[in-house]
Amino acid sequence: MNASTSARQANLAGYLKGFLLALLLTLLAFTLASYASGMDFQLSRLLRGMLPDATETIRALPQWIIISIIFGLAFLQMLVHIRYFLHLNFSLQQRLNVGFILFSLFIIFIAVCGTLWIMRDLNQQMLPVSSE
Repeated sequence: MNASTSARQANLAGYLKGFLLALLLTLLAFTLASYASGMDFQLSRLLRGMLPDATETIRALPQWIIISIIFGLAFLQMLVHIRYFLHLNFSLQQRLNVGFILFSLFIIFIAVCGTLWIMRDLNQQMLPVSSE
């Protein structure tokens, strides 16, 4: 086995590991959302059979905790994609690429927050005036 074959196998193993982690995080978020909303999917029925007490435990959680967990899983999945599929890390060679991605995320954050701010302000202005 030569060096290129072993490098290719290591690269394939990294992609497979990233795929499995992304799949696991997606299934966790999907299962949590389906348990919390009471939807009845085939996957939910399968997991309900494996974890019968989980349904009542998850439904007892406040909605903000469930949403926070789902956002946390989404953030973890974003890190998995960055590490395993974009091959970015915080090494010296990749620092410039990481800086570009962080700047892009900052611009997206400004655009989304600005849009929400404007929409909330317009909603306040469109409310009917109470006549007393």
